[in-house]
Amino acid sequence: VEAPAEPEAKEFDVIWVTCSTQSEFWQYQQIGMENAALDMEEKYGVKINFTVVGPATEAETEAYIRAFENAIAAGPDAIISATQVPDSTWSVAKEATDRGIVVNFTNCGLEPLDSNEYADCYNQFYTTVSSDVGDMAGKVFLEMLEANGMDKAGIVAMEFSNVNPSLQPRMDNFQAYVEGQAPDIDVLDCLFNNNDLQRAQADIENQIAANGDKLIGIYGANNISSDGIAIAVENAGIADKVIAIGVDSDPVAIKALEDGYLDCLIVQDAYGQGYASMVNAIETLLQGKNPETEQKIAMPPVAVTTTNMHEPEYAALLDPTLLKK
Repeated sequence: VEAPAEPEAKEFDVIWVTCSTQSEFWQYQQIGMENAALDMEEKYGVKINFTVVGPATEAETEAYIRAFENAIAAGPDAIISATQVPDSTWSVAKEATDRGIVVNFTNCGLEPLDSNEYADCYNQFYTTVSSDVGDMAGKVFLEMLEANGMDKAGIVAMEFSNVNPSLQPRMDNFQAYVEGQAPDIDVLDCLFNNNDLQRAQADIENQIAANGDKLIGIYGANNISSDGIAIAVENAGIADKVIAIGVDSDPVAIKALEDGYLDCLIVQDAYGQGYASMVNAIETLLQGKNPETEQKIAMPPVAVTTTNMHEPEYAALLDPTLLKK
């Protein structure tokens, strides 16, 4: 008598529609997804076919939407994505959801935590609250001014990638916190670089030249802005005259933190967000419903400095490639 055939493992197709294949930040998210896929295969005995689509850079927003549309056409079981253009994304996310595709967003979603306008367009969203990033950056900046014996008076420059309402609190809250706690500090309006490193560097070099000794701080609210700040600070030789705070990490920013051209990086858990997005997608498919009790979950930011950057917990937050299986 022949033994009964082993039942075939359930197989799931998951597409990661990234908003930038080049950005280390989104690659860190992808490492989390890939590790989670391996863990889910082992835990549940399933097979996960994971593919990646999307434009090279975040600025290619039309290409991002086309990639999302093509992902829907491929008919996967789940789509994980992050969007720089929520106003253009909600309709394609709704189309995917209406077709029975599990749609999860990571880091940059369709709406902030206090909104439910697009709740029917996606399954789950893992993020870091932008206002928390701004508040933490402001608090760390003032603490570092004091620790370095610098007066709480002068000018602070700000730099970011592009105008994005859901991320604007990174700048607004930083400015409000610093000026609220130190009225003699003037935080300048944010300059935008469209994720162009040379433009970010040029912006900061112009601010250094224009403000001279009055410049006491520089804040870059994403990794490309942080990179531009680090290069400009190094070239100008002013590392000991300004407090430079960045957000997120990549190899340039990590080296700059090591070398003292950045004083602190406010780091989101890119790996953790990506990991959770994949786990949730697979468990939603297996259970037939979202296992989370809250549709939007915030993961707190962490301040990484030259002092703590080599401790294992912080090193992995800075460089999730250390965690890749």
